[in-house]
Amino acid sequence: MKLRNHLDKYLPLYVALAMALGLYVGSTVNVGAYKGVLHWLNLVVVIAMIYPMMINLRVSELKNAVKQGKALAIGLVMGLVVAPLMMWGLIYPVSLLHPLPAQLSLGLMLAIVVPCSSMSIAYTGLSRGNIELATIIVAISFILAIVAVPGWLALYAASTHVSVPLATLIETIIEVVIVPMVLGIATRSYLLRRLGAEGFRRIRPLFPSISLIGMYSIVFLIFMEKARLIMAKPVAVAVTMLPLALYYAIALGLLTVADKNMVPYRDHMAIVFPSVGKNEGTAMAIALTAGMGLTAIAPAITPLLQIPFLVGYMKSWRRIATLWGCRRTEEAEEEQAQPISVVTSPRQAVDALSRREPAQTPPPPLRGRNEPIIDSSTGS
Repeated sequence: MKLRNHLDKYLPLYVALAMALGLYVGSTVNVGAYKGVLHWLNLVVVIAMIYPMMINLRVSELKNAVKQGKALAIGLVMGLVVAPLMMWGLIYPVSLLHPLPAQLSLGLMLAIVVPCSSMSIAYTGLSRGNIELATIIVAISFILAIVAVPGWLALYAASTHVSVPLATLIETIIEVVIVPMVLGIATRSYLLRRLGAEGFRRIRPLFPSISLIGMYSIVFLIFMEKARLIMAKPVAVAVTMLPLALYYAIALGLLTVADKNMVPYRDHMAIVFPSVGKNEGTAMAIALTAGMGLTAIAPAITPLLQIPFLVGYMKSWRRIATLWGCRRTEEAEEEQAQPISVVTSPRQAVDALSRREPAQTPPPPLRGRNEPIIDSSTGS
């Protein structure tokens, strides 16, 4: 638990350190001489990152998908259709300011077309959102990504005359998404039978810790193997951060405005994190395993921007809730006078989900306008 929280808390720092160390090693060592070793090392690191992540994927929640209706549709359309279109539209004006190499542009698309991160469930819980809906969006997004990722990349590549090894890409998605997903589901089922729900809950934090260490290792390997290419085009690499920053700012603002009159507050928070946030580890794994050159760079720098944007939005949940007309009532004030305990970390939120019960004390029911909101001292 402590290791998991530490690795997550300092994620941008560790990503930056992995990038810097990779650039240094790659610029001073003849990486090409170790091509065979690096191929197998890349494969091991990818498996170490993706497989543990899939063990925590709750596909059992899919049975509740139908009753989520409109909110589920909004989340999936935003994450798998609108988000890629937004990035496609942002790449063009940025390219007018500074031409981007074709592979860097393709990397920006890859960073946005991949499914959402499981951490979006934790962000949803901390912002008093609908955890069940967020879980379903995450599970379905991973399944639909099997078609969405190669589909979007093929469309973008065709329109920009970029060569994409489509057969290799599909094979890679099978290797880094489908196979780990099947093994992860089987492993989760086995562990639940063997250890029981409580025993599984105790070891559950270990899996994200392994995935995070794997992700930092992948960032290092990407920047080490592509160091000379990056150093030959440093400005272009830096410019790729601009469309990413614009994407997060616009997407969060767009969903806030659009959802206000369509879904309740709790459903909005369950939509925004899974649809806007992306699983950068999966994007890096696909690019690295498929040997797509500079395409892996954009996903590698994505955490530097994604984490601040999503955490900032999460910490602003009280102000966002007021846009739905949520207000204090006398009943809420009475509840606030009682000792309460709420989730204070992403891991607590995810642990609470695995137990199928709220973390210690249930959050206030924010389902629409003029409903109470407890102004506790945590989560801001």
